[in-house]
Amino acid sequence: MGPEPQREPAAPPVELRLVRAANPGAMTLDGTNSYVIVDGERSWVVDPGPRDPEHLAELLLASAPRPQGVLVTHRHLDHTAGAATLARQLAARSGLEVPLWAADQDAVTGSRPLPSTFEGDHGTVAHVIHLPGHTADSVGLLVDGGRLLSGDTLLGGGSSTVIVPDDGGTIHEHLQSLAILRAMAIDGRISAIHPGHGPAAEGPLDALALVETAIAHREERIEQVRRARRAGVLTLDRLVRAIYGTELPPELEKGARWNLRATLEHLAAGR
Repeated sequence: MGPEPQREPAAPPVELRLVRAANPGAMTLDGTNSYVIVDGERSWVVDPGPRDPEHLAELLLASAPRPQGVLVTHRHLDHTAGAATLARQLAARSGLEVPLWAADQDAVTGSRPLPSTFEGDHGTVAHVIHLPGHTADSVGLLVDGGRLLSGDTLLGGGSSTVIVPDDGGTIHEHLQSLAILRAMAIDGRISAIHPGHGPAAEGPLDALALVETAIAHREERIEQVRRARRAGVLTLDRLVRAIYGTELPPELEKGARWNLRATLEHLAAGR
C-alpha cells in the first residue's frame, strides 16, 4: 500500500469573545454585551456599547491585529454610543480602514450599509440576519458554528425585550423574527444564543427553549391586553396597572408603556 494522502490541516475555530460594559440597569440588566469575533489575525466588533473609555480599551485589547469592522445590531445608544470612537481607535492602531456598519445609517452617524456576510481567512465567519421587531433596524449575526448574536431581539436569563414603537418596533415583526429563529433552532442551525444583555443560552436545547419562552411570553401578554380591553380597561395608565400591577418600579414603567403601546397597535391592526 502506498502512503496515505496528506490532509489539509483543519481551520482553527472562529473565537467569540465577550466584553461586558459596566452599564447595568433596569433596561440593560447586568450591562451591554459587546462581542469580538476573531478569525486568526482578523476581528470584528459587534455592539461596542457605551462611550466608556475603559470599556473601549478592553475591546481594543480583545481585538486581533487586523480589525475588519464594527457592527451595531440596532440603533439604541447602549449599543452604539461608543461605535464611531472605537472604529477610529482600531483604525489608528492598525493602520487599516475600519468601517462602521448599521442597518439604518440615518440612526448611526458615519455608518455604512451592512454586508450580508463577514469573510475571514478561512471562509465565511458570520451571516447577518435581519430581525425587526424590537426596533425596525434590529439584526442578528449567525457566527460560524451556529452561535447567534441576537442583539436585543432576545435577552438572556428569561427576561423579555421591549418593543419600541417610536423606533419602528412592532409586535407583528417581532413574532415573525422569533418564528424564523425558532425554525432555525429546530433545524439545528442555532447551537447557542448570545444576547445583547444577560447570560448566553449555551447548547441547542437551551437556545430553542429561550426562543420558545419569548414567543409564549409575548402571546400571553397579547392575550392579557385583549382580555383587559374587553373588560373595559381602555386607557394606557389603567392598562399599565392592570397588566403589571400597582407596584411596578418606576425604572421599568417606560418599557412597560412601550410594550403596551405596541400591543395595542398590534390589536388595532386586527392581529
